[in-house]
Amino acid sequence: MSEKFMPVRVSTLRGDVKIKFNVYVKVAGKQILLCREGDSFEGERLERLRGKKLSRIFIPAEQQTAYEEYLLRNMEGAFSGGDGRPAEMRLQIAHGLLHAATEDIMESPADRTYFEVFKLSAERFVKLFSSEPAALNVFLELKNADFNVAHHAVTVAALSLGIAREMPSAEGRALQMVPMVMGALLHDIEHTYNDTNFAVAASHLAQAEKPLHKKHAMAGYERLNATGLYDPLTLIVVSEHEEYIDGSGPRGKRDRDLDLLSMIVSTANAFDHYLLYENLTPKEALKKMLIEKMGLLHLEAMRGLQEALKKRGII
Repeated sequence: MSEKFMPVRVSTLRGDVKIKFNVYVKVAGKQILLCREGDSFEGERLERLRGKKLSRIFIPAEQQTAYEEYLLRNMEGAFSGGDGRPAEMRLQIAHGLLHAATEDIMESPADRTYFEVFKLSAERFVKLFSSEPAALNVFLELKNADFNVAHHAVTVAALSLGIAREMPSAEGRALQMVPMVMGALLHDIEHTYNDTNFAVAASHLAQAEKPLHKKHAMAGYERLNATGLYDPLTLIVVSEHEEYIDGSGPRGKRDRDLDLLSMIVSTANAFDHYLLYENLTPKEALKKMLIEKMGLLHLEAMRGLQEALKKRGII
């Protein structure tokens, strides 16, 4: 057995699926076998593991291929509905898989294996959102209590798709929904690397942190662009997600200079900030955003958000 281990995320595990790799947990600097190849996490085992608030466990590095096959099989079942599970449960699993893929790519944006899994997750999510009317409801119900950057990103991606579906001007860009979603998922990637406190709203950051926050959109763009892996639209969304239509954003761009899909993501991002940092209900958040962001965010996008929330009974 190799002494080299690689971390994997607890959120990617399924209780009812047998694993083809050994799973370890690190205790006092030593790797302790938790689940053996051929076994599963069925029953209370997985819940106990999650209850310990472990975000990662470990597998032998030599079994990476087996883990990737397991991950793809779980993804197909959750995103396609082929596993026969109730829709709400599949959506929760899909959220976990998308969250895990986003965290992995944020930490290693140039890793081609992570990139392929991330891209496939985004593609499957766009299809899932079209076929499951409750997707946005379930994703908004999963609270981001730990102020996790990737969790916020998944919420913004779901909201962006909901907005786009309600905007006539976005109808002709259906083929660009996947790059938009990838941009939404990666819009705050730089917060993985800079020293800003994501648990604090931008307006309440320490003085030393504010310049880093102002630069994070372009810094994220530059980090992703350097890999040569990402679609131009994904990069545009990342670079423009903090801009306002009146030119008061970090780069001074106005609505005529901004991509429509970037403005959709910036609207979703602003809305989730109200949910996350002010602990408002969706109805309260929308009301406050319509007052405070009028003239700053794209009007049709804000109307699209309102319609998406109304149609699903969220407000």
